[in-house]
Amino acid sequence: MVNPISKKVTSSRRLNARQPDKDNKRSYRHVIMTSLKMSQEDTNHFNECHEAFALREKALDTFTDWASTVFRDAVVSKIALDYVKDGNTGRKRLEALGVGSGSGEIDIMFLEQMVKKYSNIYFTSLELSSENTALFKSKVSRGTIENVTWDWKQLSWDNYRFYNVKSREPKLFHFICTVHSLIYIRDVDQAVMNMYESLDDGGVLLMIVASEESGSYKLRTKFPQLYIEDGLSHVSSAEVRKILKTHGIPHQILSQPSRVDITTVFQKGRKEGSQLVDHLSKRVNFLKTASPRMVNEFISYLKSPQCSEREQQSYLLVNDWDAFIVTK
Repeated sequence: MVNPISKKVTSSRRLNARQPDKDNKRSYRHVIMTSLKMSQEDTNHFNECHEAFALREKALDTFTDWASTVFRDAVVSKIALDYVKDGNTGRKRLEALGVGSGSGEIDIMFLEQMVKKYSNIYFTSLELSSENTALFKSKVSRGTIENVTWDWKQLSWDNYRFYNVKSREPKLFHFICTVHSLIYIRDVDQAVMNMYESLDDGGVLLMIVASEESGSYKLRTKFPQLYIEDGLSHVSSAEVRKILKTHGIPHQILSQPSRVDITTVFQKGRKEGSQLVDHLSKRVNFLKTASPRMVNEFISYLKSPQCSEREQQSYLLVNDWDAFIVTK
């Protein structure tokens, strides 16, 4: 799964210790929430909590199966490319782009399926985190994928798009993928349209986002004050579906059910449970630093049928996601 990009929060964004002014534009509730430390301010804690959630999520297992079956049949088979294999006439390469590649696990899974059909792929990876890119490169060096030329760029989608459009010959792609990374883009509507415009004729755009029925998305809509300063768009499949419909872009939606065992959240004193809560709330030591009322409301809603399912003695967070497949 794409590893979230850690962002340092400058001290100017931290709230001064003073009583809230009723005339201040910020509400009292907003003041209370911003006094809690954002998880992104503590990179080590942020990564530890993400890893704890990823282990319970078992996303890589899901994507391994999904890539070798659904992705192969619904995406790779749809890429229409006049592919030239004759060495005398030159080899036309397939241009592929990963937006928010993270540490590369999922992009590699996709490419392993693509090289079975295309023997010359140029893959461009966009990832702001140098740590993630280093991990990606390490996986490639240890792997066995052949016939892929790698191009890692430490750029956001917006910056890459700006430079690409300004170039003499803007590059078009036969395949673009963004896996749980649209949340890091401010203007999702514009980004989706720009990605579509960046496709070559016959190209395929794959966007994977959280379902609007997922528990993590519902937490963000139920407690927006917790996430107001994390800089994320918190887009779900509902927003992407609306964007594509508004612009009249034909697409296919494939839904993937997913469940995450969060039972330890409700077991007092469990370190893992505290890490899972911090991952979901995007706050550091939420259980200890938030008000008792806020903790109770958050945990109760997380435990409710709106977010989780009960299976014997376990609680499973609904973590469904949707894959949007757009062919140009």
